[in-house]
Amino acid sequence: MSSDEIAQIRETTRVDDDAEAVSKAAREYLRIAGLRELKTASGKIDFEDNWRELESLELSETEPPQ
Repeated sequence: MSSDEIAQIRETTRVDDDAEAVSKAAREYLRIAGLRELKTASGKIDFEDNWRELESLELSETEPPQ
């Protein structure tokens, strides 16, 4: 990376240490990339709205504490 790019990263992240600024920028990039992946999956995932039934089954299988 050029010194200008690192200076931009330091300015954007508001971190003075070069290594920490680059690390922070990389973590933020990965976070945003993950959010983009989730957004592209929107509407493509089948969801079964049966949580109430599953919860009822789970509660009937366990004994309450005494």
